[in-house]
Amino acid sequence: MKVRRQLAAIEPMILGLLESIDGDAWHRTPDGRWSLAQIVSHLAISLDVVGVVLEKRAERTDMRRRATPKQRLLRHLALGMGKLPSAGRVPRATYPEERPDPELVTAQFRVGVERLRGMEKSWRAEQKERVFAAHPILGDLNPPEWSRFFFLHCRYWEHKIKVRQRWLRQVS
Repeated sequence: MKVRRQLAAIEPMILGLLESIDGDAWHRTPDGRWSLAQIVSHLAISLDVVGVVLEKRAERTDMRRRATPKQRLLRHLALGMGKLPSAGRVPRATYPEERPDPELVTAQFRVGVERLRGMEKSWRAEQKERVFAAHPILGDLNPPEWSRFFFLHCRYWEHKIKVRQRWLRQVS
């Protein structure tokens, strides 16, 4: 799937599922699990952190990809085959707060997706290939690779959202 189509699919994949969610349902969750608002917050924070780093580095011409052999292999397998490795722990920088505001995190999510779309549309091809931001498991990724990662990451969370929604229907 091309980068633009993946970016176009991200917002409806996540926010489309949540259109009918309101009130306390955003924050209800089984013990030890994230709420719907926390899931969207995690995704929004992730998009924001990566987007800001990439934008700051937009004009750099001196970057070289940093990755261990294991990271290179995982990156190739994950982005090529579409199966993300289990991280075990979420990076602290992308951890959601206890009770995020659904409207705020939804807006932040949309802004993050739009930021990546803007890079895809306006950056030159060579610029997209030579600017990197670090991923803790996959090593440095360029903007097209980050777009692919976020598509896969959102697909993972899409499943989790559907599980939460089934749980909410059962406990209501």
